[in-house]
Amino acid sequence: MKPLRYYFTPIRPIFYSAVLCYGSATYAGDVSQQRWQFESAQSALQSNDFATFQQLSVSLQDYPLYYYLRYQYFNPRLTQVPASQVYDFLKQYGNTAFGNSLRQTWLNDLASQNDWTGFLQAYAPQKSVALQCYYIQARLATRQSVQTALEEAKELWLTGKSQPPACNVAFDYLYQSPLWSEELGWERIRLAMQNGSLDVVNAVAPRLGATNQYWVTQWQAMHKNPAPQLSQFNAPDTQLARDIVLHGIKRLADKQFDTAVDYWNTLQRRYAFSVEQLGQMQRDLALASVENEHPQALMWLAAVNKNFIDKKFNETRIMYALKRQHWLAVEDFTTELSEADKGDLRWRYWQARALEQNGKTGPARQLYQELAKERDYYGFLAAQRIGTAYQMQNQAITFTPAEQAELMKTLSIAAAFEFYQLGMLNQAKQEWQYAIDTLPARSQSVVAALAHRKGWHSQAILTATKAGAYNDLEVRFPLAYRPNLAAGANNQGLDLAWVYGIVRQESVFMSEARSRAGALGLMQLMPATAKQVARREGIKLNNNQDILEVDTNISLGTSYLRQMLDQFDGNYMLATAAYNAGPGRAKRWAEERSCTPPDLWVEMIPFEETRTYVRRVLFYTRVFEDRLGQPPRPLRVALSPDDNCNYNGYGVSESQQTSKKNPG
Repeated sequence: MKPLRYYFTPIRPIFYSAVLCYGSATYAGDVSQQRWQFESAQSALQSNDFATFQQLSVSLQDYPLYYYLRYQYFNPRLTQVPASQVYDFLKQYGNTAFGNSLRQTWLNDLASQNDWTGFLQAYAPQKSVALQCYYIQARLATRQSVQTALEEAKELWLTGKSQPPACNVAFDYLYQSPLWSEELGWERIRLAMQNGSLDVVNAVAPRLGATNQYWVTQWQAMHKNPAPQLSQFNAPDTQLARDIVLHGIKRLADKQFDTAVDYWNTLQRRYAFSVEQLGQMQRDLALASVENEHPQALMWLAAVNKNFIDKKFNETRIMYALKRQHWLAVEDFTTELSEADKGDLRWRYWQARALEQNGKTGPARQLYQELAKERDYYGFLAAQRIGTAYQMQNQAITFTPAEQAELMKTLSIAAAFEFYQLGMLNQAKQEWQYAIDTLPARSQSVVAALAHRKGWHSQAILTATKAGAYNDLEVRFPLAYRPNLAAGANNQGLDLAWVYGIVRQESVFMSEARSRAGALGLMQLMPATAKQVARREGIKLNNNQDILEVDTNISLGTSYLRQMLDQFDGNYMLATAAYNAGPGRAKRWAEERSCTPPDLWVEMIPFEETRTYVRRVLFYTRVFEDRLGQPPRPLRVALSPDDNCNYNGYGVSESQQTSKKNPG
């Protein structure tokens, strides 16, 4: 193979004149030919036809994906090309997803060669901890910004988890510097013990003196077997001894709560724990009482000093009180929330419910009225409690042609859209995400609207959410695949808005979606479920790829939804839970809590994923009803309580409202 310089002319100092007029009539007239040339160039490269590849590439220098052709050539050949060409590429295209990917590969190659001067020339800030460590090593090796590099090494070192082997040399410099001390070593050991990372402790311990190494051994023994260690612990009252005792009490409380409390009461008289340590342990013991299902857990939860209540603790104790329908405790706990947490719509709703249950109807109604102004699951529940209309608050994202033109100058944005048009979805997502992470919220909202206009609904939704642009319902709740979804819903007698709610939550309208668990397509069907439904419906599946086909996926998914709805007598809430967690679990939860108010039933779903799923789908369904122009109906949070229940909830079974012949 000839050297690269015979196949790539040097990069000219252009910056995508085509990008500047992306979408213009001139560009539109040329783009079909350019796309054909781009695909032909890729084929030539795959066939090692470098002459054709070079000829086609040169003619595409004003095409948004020209840089990607160069990336494809350079990436597997970095060791064969002149370094100057790589540096030139990075200078012009390094601020793209694939440009940065090439930079990362190049940086790792330079580090392996100890070419620290070249490394510094090629480096740009990276998320990779390994590359950050190499950057520190490069500056220390070349004696550049030594103090700053050492401070950065200290920051990366001071963590409770292991760092990549690439950091070892940088850390060796740290150990030899004035920044290193045994106190610093203890600081990391504390973090590692809190994280349960004994391998980190073992790595740091040899750098300590003999006395400190002894205490490390004591701490590790306390971690592994706290009960006997606490029973015989009689070290003098020092900060280190107190840290070890606290660690042991917390570890023991997870499994032997009462024993841990006994030791805690005894050791408090022997050691002078600080106010902060006492408060934190009181909080940790309260959390452990819940995990142990201790009969006095509510007392422990109520006794924690408000100065030591954090977000996790708030959620734990409110949920504990809700699970037991202890409405006085729910009222107290939600009233004691911090100012930041008081704004959470979830807790405001449950505060209102507690006030209502406790007979304080006036304050409860006032809270419901405030909540009902929000377009939110809990806002809709509140509106339902007081019989007011749901508020949709639809407000389109608006922008000027100048804003659009300016954003299209960003190569990653223009390239992402072009990848999307070519069906190169993986590349499109990578480039899009790289660009979005660098944009301010306003720009993110504009490109979200642009993605929506181009039919790239998944990225439009995700980007609008990231930007906090929640009020453009056309962008966030698009009526995508409407003919396909309407056909599937009609064939199965399903409410189209509910089907939309399921698809919105399952795949965000990505027809190619594949979950880590193996679920496929718009409606995220597991292959086994899809094959079972296909046999029942007489649909032929040759392989899993067939499940991804849009109409097939919708046919299978809506058939399975119909099956769930029939199995749960037309109850949308239970059918939704079953679609996510399986019908067996949903049935068991319904039987175990048949007398639970339905809004509380959703809150008590044991799986956090399913709990979130049900809330979102039912909320999305109501929004899609509005988008589809359907008459408003109650949020589908309902159970069919037993006749002997002292039932104080609301809502009724929808079995009479929904049938295969009457979709509702």
